[in-house]
Amino acid sequence: MLALGLALFPWPGRAQPVVGGQGFKFAEYYDPPHESQMKSLLEGARAQRQPDGRIQVTEAKWRTFRENGAGELAVEAPECVYDSGQRSISSSGPLRVQTADGKFSIQGEGFRWQQTNSTLLVSNRVHTIIHPALLGRQSATATTNAAAEPAAGIDIFSDQFEYAEKSGQGVYQGNVRVAGTNLTATAGRLTIMLPVAERRLQSLVAEQNVFVDFEKIHATGERAFYSADTDLIQLTGQPTWRIEQREGGGDELVFDRTNKVFRANGHARLKMPAQSMGAPGLLSRAGAASGNSPPATDHFVEILSDNYELRTNVAVFRQDVRVSDRLGDDLQGEMSCGLMTLTLAGTNELQRIVAEQQVVIGQEDRQFTAAKAEYTGTSGLLDLTGNPAWRAGLREGKGDLVRVNLAREEMLVRGDAVMKLPAAELGQSAFTALGAPRQGESRATTNQFAEIHSQQYLLASESALFRGGVRIEHPQMKWACEEITLLSPPEFGKTARVIIAEPGVVFDVMDDQGRSFRGTGDKAVYTHRITATLTNDLVELTGSPATLAATNLVGRNKVITLDLASHRLLAPGRYKLWGTGPAAATTTLPLPKTKLIR
Repeated sequence: MLALGLALFPWPGRAQPVVGGQGFKFAEYYDPPHESQMKSLLEGARAQRQPDGRIQVTEAKWRTFRENGAGELAVEAPECVYDSGQRSISSSGPLRVQTADGKFSIQGEGFRWQQTNSTLLVSNRVHTIIHPALLGRQSATATTNAAAEPAAGIDIFSDQFEYAEKSGQGVYQGNVRVAGTNLTATAGRLTIMLPVAERRLQSLVAEQNVFVDFEKIHATGERAFYSADTDLIQLTGQPTWRIEQREGGGDELVFDRTNKVFRANGHARLKMPAQSMGAPGLLSRAGAASGNSPPATDHFVEILSDNYELRTNVAVFRQDVRVSDRLGDDLQGEMSCGLMTLTLAGTNELQRIVAEQQVVIGQEDRQFTAAKAEYTGTSGLLDLTGNPAWRAGLREGKGDLVRVNLAREEMLVRGDAVMKLPAAELGQSAFTALGAPRQGESRATTNQFAEIHSQQYLLASESALFRGGVRIEHPQMKWACEEITLLSPPEFGKTARVIIAEPGVVFDVMDDQGRSFRGTGDKAVYTHRITATLTNDLVELTGSPATLAATNLVGRNKVITLDLASHRLLAPGRYKLWGTGPAAATTTLPLPKTKLIR
């Protein structure tokens, strides 16, 4: 093989060349016991001795052979000069060298071969072709009966090239460019390791302003190392990369050409358009980029992690993963976890995001926590499992599963579901209608909270539905039933509330003077509405019969209506009341000092 150190031309030995005339030939043979085997053959159309003693050979062709007679390499030079004193051959013209099997070739203009230290220097327009067979994985072929899948071949271009046979090291300098299947690279200097004995390229090292294009990835750095054994390219020296609108970096970038895998190790970062992370609402609120907001090109997601791996349709981020959604300089939302996997379909369309290990998703005053979060792009659903919990302002909750429908802006909590919220807020909504804060006490500063327990609940922008063993624990009341629905009808206004509880309704309420109230029935409907002309605060309790018991009053009827605005009780039709009250046969009675808690 060329092994690049090749004894390109013969040296004085047992035979001498014929100088002058046509058809120049010179053969050199191996030492015994292979003295009959030709070692090299130099041919030329003409050889002319120069005044300085050197020999000029035109149309030179040089071939070398192994001890078994197999061809090793072929060298062609239209013109060269042989210097026996310096033991060198040189030329200012072109040179072409190729192994007998055609797996390695080099050509250029202006060369010098120095026999003393077995080095070759090509000074201009260097072009090297390395066949795929020289880039194969040695370890793979050594441990299996089947040949390893060959890597793609490469071409190397440069201004200069120097090779040392003893070390097997070749150095390309000046405008270095490497080209291969789905790969191009440029650098100021390129070092290859091609030992003579191995007949195989071991490695490439590119340095000084390295640029690499692999598949659709454009990367830069100060040093790139390629191993033929692994078919990996490692880029270091503050490396960065870019794929269309995505970009990133790390302490080290690794390209696996065989498996088409790209990795970033150490302080890894990735930046991409926000829409790449799925529907609005995952990390930023829907409509965040509307109105007078910056253009969509300024809305991006940045992911930081210890390392990540990009494959054709999968991206995996590991260790201390932090995701931030930014609109210009404004943080819209963020997520942290220990492991995150993105699955893509088609042309980089997000299919699924799976975040694991202490997941925290935050957005303004909202937060989700869980052991695992899974987002599906086709459905717009975010599922949180593993002790999932949520918080929105002063509200919070938990369950066995938290499912968020980002498109509809709905949240389902299932399995031992709990919701905690300010007691005054729940009172405003409906359930403390029979109690009231103490005189002069501000509802906003009581720092009291209520909890709602159920098997599951569904929260939407204008409604909330609690199902399965619903219990309300409130500082002024307790409530129990199978299902509670909270509504905020937009046609009623912002302060309107409608609450429906059924069946098996039981509630206990205590007013500010310590008097208790208990109601039971099949269904209770509470309506709260304020307009410019009237205030409606009605609780309609139905049952067979419905019962309302106060400290000094008990009433039963199929329908009992509490008009909380006028503090009156209505029991149409046949009813039964007993206790301390006015002795009058009427279906409307004033309630004893009863007030509405809001």
